[in-house]
Amino acid sequence: MNAANELSLAWRRLVNAPGFSIASIAMLALGIACSVAMYCTLDGVLLRGLPFANSERIVLVQAQDPAQGIADAQLNTVEAERLAAGTPGFATLAFYWWSGVTLFDGDRAREITTHMVGEGYFETLALEPLLGRTLGKDDIAQDRPFAVLSHAEWQRNFGGDPGVIGRRLDLVDEAPLEVIGVMPPQMDVFAGDAGLWRPLSKRLLPHDTVQRRHRALFMLGRLQEGVTIEQADAALASRFASLREQGEAGQNDWSARARPLLDVLVGDARTALWGAFALAVLVLLIAAANVAILLAARQTSRRHEQAVMQAIGASRQRVWGGLLLELILLGSVASALGVLCAIAGIEGLRELARDSIPRVDGIVIDWSMLGFAVLLGALAPIVAALAGALRIHAEPVEAIRAGGRGLIGSRAPRGVLPAIAMGLSTVSLVAALSLASGLWRLQHIDPGFHAERVEVLQFFRGGTEAFLPFTAQMLERLRAIPGVRDAALTSAPPLSGIGSASVDIEVAGQGGSEPVQAGLRRVSEGYRALLGMPLLSGRDFGPGDRRGSEPVAIVNRTAARRAFGATSPIGQLISLPIGGDARVACRVVGVVEDIRSDGLRAAPSPEVLVPFAQHPRNAMSFLVRSTGADGVAGQMAGVLHAIDPRQAITRE
Repeated sequence: MNAANELSLAWRRLVNAPGFSIASIAMLALGIACSVAMYCTLDGVLLRGLPFANSERIVLVQAQDPAQGIADAQLNTVEAERLAAGTPGFATLAFYWWSGVTLFDGDRAREITTHMVGEGYFETLALEPLLGRTLGKDDIAQDRPFAVLSHAEWQRNFGGDPGVIGRRLDLVDEAPLEVIGVMPPQMDVFAGDAGLWRPLSKRLLPHDTVQRRHRALFMLGRLQEGVTIEQADAALASRFASLREQGEAGQNDWSARARPLLDVLVGDARTALWGAFALAVLVLLIAAANVAILLAARQTSRRHEQAVMQAIGASRQRVWGGLLLELILLGSVASALGVLCAIAGIEGLRELARDSIPRVDGIVIDWSMLGFAVLLGALAPIVAALAGALRIHAEPVEAIRAGGRGLIGSRAPRGVLPAIAMGLSTVSLVAALSLASGLWRLQHIDPGFHAERVEVLQFFRGGTEAFLPFTAQMLERLRAIPGVRDAALTSAPPLSGIGSASVDIEVAGQGGSEPVQAGLRRVSEGYRALLGMPLLSGRDFGPGDRRGSEPVAIVNRTAARRAFGATSPIGQLISLPIGGDARVACRVVGVVEDIRSDGLRAAPSPEVLVPFAQHPRNAMSFLVRSTGADGVAGQMAGVLHAIDPRQAITRE
């Protein structure tokens, strides 16, 4: 009998056993769909690497202070300039910071997120522009009014016009920028929603001693070929030691480390993705073991049939081959069905993971994924064969016996397979329960504040006019919106990096002690009450805490413990670098409970609050707590544009 006839016969046998066939295909298809979907996720986020030449050599350089538990801070200007001037082991080092520009888009202002970049930024990434060129050394040194657009901004603002080079961007309150290049979509993997890049010349960097100590600069580097992370860290440690010897290091315990760019982008998702993939493969193994159990049971019921086949001339090899062919057909159909299910669900998976996993747009099904699905489809025959489910126990002599007596045979497969399936199921159940328990605990971590029914409107105020009359008018009109209970202002709301800042706290009378690095928020009266942050001691900010009165501050529990130990901080003086080119002595008037402002997974960090009315800045986030009425966010934006139609919104 030829191969076509054997295939047709195997197919008919499966059709004539619909219960076995449907159950086997359904179980395998489910396992294959889960495994393919998770492999697509793992490949798109982790395994495929970054779309840059020799991307494994690209690193982010981050400041750290182990004594304070800080491992991923930005660099200050002194550190960044010294490292960028030349550090052994690095082919390039470039610093940059996040900013924004405002332009009119139709009849309303729009903000474009911007990277202001130093020399070597584009050379480090080694990604060629789609059109034109990138910013060169002279462009940055001379602070030329040039801009390189992202692919998304090119499409949005210029409709993908290839003649965009030389066009101008008319900005609000700034000189126009000339477009000199357009980056490809792959740039978004690193730069996120950045819409353009412009020069960060030394003229724009702070020059006074206090501001040069602010940690605001990010640093991107490319390792020289053959240089390891450990060697790079040693070179960075040497540079920081040199800074300390020359008296240029503001804090004795600060150093820097290099982290692979992919590790920074992926973060904690690496472990979760591998765990989810392992769980999906475990589900497939359970399905394969269950199919092997069904097959073993079916073998028992077919012993008489197989005995008759051998009695009329079929060899044991042919009978065994027919069984294997049936399994191959089951695996093939299950693979096709599993791939179709994965394709149907991959878009939903991307949307589900978009807010928790980076690089979700790289989650796609391609030819390599199809090959992986075929490999998984072959898993069932392999598991069944290894478990002994394809073993033929019937002998030709059984053909002349009664069918019932011919059912007795070896029980080894039927004893081993259920044990295997039970073991795999137990492991899978334990893993699933552990994952669910972890997610439940994460959902029930107290962030320290109440965000229910709180709407946020974030932007950076342009111009040079006084900010206080504007913010007072905004708060008054926001409180007048129907359904709004209260409104408050902060420079950076919890769980948002926009507008955030970091400062070092120096305690009066503790000369020589290590300053405490803390997050800084400028807040209005009522901010703490709106978010429900408990006041542990002292008082809250009041109407009298404004310019002309004594500068005051509130610290959180962690900042109080690190700066003052067991001593009460109330009434103590702390020095903060918030006065331009000078530090400001602020009296501590209150202590609040810690909040998890960096996310539920991160431990609370030191924070200090100062009155916005005493130290106003252009970063503004207006918060309102509503009764749950619809359309509050839109009305907040309407209030802003009624006051100033030229003001762009960063996030709402």
